[in-house]
Amino acid sequence: TATIFDSDCPYPLCSSAVSGCPFGLGGNGECLTHAIELKGIMDFTVPNGQSNGKAIHVTALADVADLSVFQIGVANNGGGTDGAEYTFDAISVSAGDEILVARSISDMDDYFASCYDEFDVVLQTDGSAIEQNGDDAIELFESSVVIETFGDIDVDGTGEDWEYLDSWAYKIDGAWTYGGVNCTDNTATIFDSDCPYPLCSSAV
Repeated sequence: TATIFDSDCPYPLCSSAVSGCPFGLGGNGECLTHAIELKGIMDFTVPNGQSNGKAIHVTALADVADLSVFQIGVANNGGGTDGAEYTFDAISVSAGDEILVARSISDMDDYFASCYDEFDVVLQTDGSAIEQNGDDAIELFESSVVIETFGDIDVDGTGEDWEYLDSWAYKIDGAWTYGGVNCTDNTATIFDSDCPYPLCSSAV
C-alpha cells in the first residue's frame, strides 16, 4: 500500500481525516460537532431545600437542529463515569443561546430572580439525572461520546480546588471559576449571596 488509507487497517487516529470530521465520529458514525459546551455547574441552597437548587448550564457555540444528540452524566463521588444519564430535549437552539437544565424550574426561577431571563432555554429534568452534590464531576456527551469533562471523574471533589458545594462553578474564557463553598447557604436569591452567579452581572 502507498499510504495508511490504502490499507485494510487505517490507524484509529486517522478516522477523522477519513470521514472529513474534524472532531471525529459519534457512536452512530455521524460527525461530532462540539456545538455546545459546559458553562456552569450549580449546587445552590434554595429556600425550598432538597435538591431543587441543582442545575447545569450549557452554551450553544453553533446552531443545533436537534439538541437531543447531547447528553449529560454525573460521576458521583469519584466512582468513575456513570455514562450518559440525561438527554437534552429534541429542540433546536441558536448559537449563543444560554441553556439551563434544572431539577426544579420554579425554584431556579425564584432563586435567580431578575437573572432568570438571562437564560434563553430552560429544560426540566426528571429529577434523577442532575444530582451532583458539589463534589461530583460532570461529563458532556455528544452521540454517546464524551466531548467535555468538568472535574475528575475518578476523584471525590471534596476539598479539591473544583469543589462547588452549595455554590457554583462557571467557565470564563475557557477557565473555571468558583463561587466558594457554602456561599449560597441561608439566602433567598442569588443576589443575597456573597457569590452572585457571573451570568447575572448584567441583571444586577
